[in-house]
Amino acid sequence: MRSWTGEVPGWADGTIHGRVVGEVIESRSPDFAPGQYITGVGKWQEVQALDAASVDAIPAEIDPPSLVLGVLGRSGLTAWVGLHLADPEPGETLLVSASSGPVGSVVGQLAKARDLRVIGTAGGAEKCAYVTGKLGFDACLDHRLPNLAERIAEAAPNGIDILFENVGGPNLDAALPAMAQGGRILLCGLAAHYNDERPITLTHFKALLYRGLSLRGFITAEHPHLFPTALAELREGVGNGRTVHSEAIIDGLENAPAAYLGMLSGRGIGKRLIRP
Repeated sequence: MRSWTGEVPGWADGTIHGRVVGEVIESRSPDFAPGQYITGVGKWQEVQALDAASVDAIPAEIDPPSLVLGVLGRSGLTAWVGLHLADPEPGETLLVSASSGPVGSVVGQLAKARDLRVIGTAGGAEKCAYVTGKLGFDACLDHRLPNLAERIAEAAPNGIDILFENVGGPNLDAALPAMAQGGRILLCGLAAHYNDERPITLTHFKALLYRGLSLRGFITAEHPHLFPTALAELREGVGNGRTVHSEAIIDGLENAPAAYLGMLSGRGIGKRLIRP
């Protein structure tokens, strides 16, 4: 991780950087007062000094403030932007992988609000029960069970119009045979491959040609013009209870490594956060 050269420099010193929520304890800026909650990008440590221009105040009506790290933050924005880029139509079928996670769960709920049929994949019976029972998906398939491709085809007899892919090869390959003619694939994440440098292989790659499929990778930060509309819908959904969300908060920075590895291995439901 020391070689990471992403949006925030400084990882080489061994300090983790990421989006944080903090409470102001002292301020030299007229825009922020002690006791106010802010969000920005900072180091994973209990106390730090941040430039006022690099952080944003969290509106008081957002409760708890941690929602800006999940459904009302980059996770929710990623779900909204990706679905928007797919140009969904009422009556279409959408398949989303990692459907109990912070992005997949919002994608499916936004799609249901747009009158799509929504199928999720998730790891384990508990997650699938959450996806159908709490989130309201039409179906959820346990990707840990055998014959995923056959089960996807059975769940989508008219084909999959939109695949929102968060996992990568294993889920993508299983879904390709069930894609409808002219289907769209939005590549959001590759969770199955982040710690694996082996080539990604697809048995059903030919479906991209034979069924005229489009595959589009996207970076949320490249679509800032969509953020105001997205956040307005997401805040309304959370406010009226239509958009269900879940947080798994782990206390103690000393538990961050185990919590991070647990997230990568698929443990837990919803957004996983560390509280110092």
